[in-house]
Amino acid sequence: MGNNYNALRNQYPDFLSLDELRRVCRISPRSARYLVENGIIPAIDTGKITWRYKIDIDDVITYLQQREVHGSMIPPGAVTSRNNTKKSSGITYRKSFSELVKPGQERIIAEYFRFVFADWGDVLTTVDIADMTGLRRGTVLKLAKSGHIRSIESSPKYLVPKKYLLEFVVTPRFIEARSNSDEFKKVLGGFEIWKTAKSSR
Repeated sequence: MGNNYNALRNQYPDFLSLDELRRVCRISPRSARYLVENGIIPAIDTGKITWRYKIDIDDVITYLQQREVHGSMIPPGAVTSRNNTKKSSGITYRKSFSELVKPGQERIIAEYFRFVFADWGDVLTTVDIADMTGLRRGTVLKLAKSGHIRSIESSPKYLVPKKYLLEFVVTPRFIEARSNSDEFKKVLGGFEIWKTAKSSR
């Protein structure tokens, strides 16, 4: 499909639904939902019953390009049953990045964030960082205020170059952070899936 990405842009609108994602990627509805809900393909959650997720066509193309290199990025068995999806992938029981990387492998976390958020701006707000990392905004504000996340402007509005965020995500402060929030679990799950796919190629 390497030479057909422009054709996809011409054939589909700027934002796709889950069903259109399924058809473009030639995967099952459950696989499409898995990719979106685990942050492997970024999506806007509208909260609506119909067309809940809006998925940028460029993010879909990025996924297709990465799939050519890494494979589907969905662990075997992860979407075979609605009741055992999280259990099969092991995501439910992960509490921190320290359980997913060995000492000396920290840079792979920055590589993941660089890949997933490649199309985000070069300068981020604390809201952006909360969305990206799964940390609560109050936690992000405290980290910026204390200097653990470097910024170019301080209170009341912190602006953080993306390169500073990539520096932060390889520090013990982030790697050992723990949270039971659904947002943080999704970040951990997305990283685990990506890391597994990368190591198996």
